[in-house]
Amino acid sequence: MKWEYNYLFIDSNLSDKANKLQITEELNKLGQEGWELVNFVSILAGFRYAFIFKRPKE
Repeated sequence: MKWEYNYLFIDSNLSDKANKLQITEELNKLGQEGWELVNFVSILAGFRYAFIFKRPKE
């Protein structure tokens, strides 16, 4: 099987409820498009995050 990859960078403070909602909505949107979250990395002392996704290549 072949895969394609996507990533999302978000600058945010995860302790803020509005930011959590925004991130959740973005992750759900990508999930609806067939992307599966495969890794999550905190960058810059917890104020920048990288989300890495994959899905089968069509």
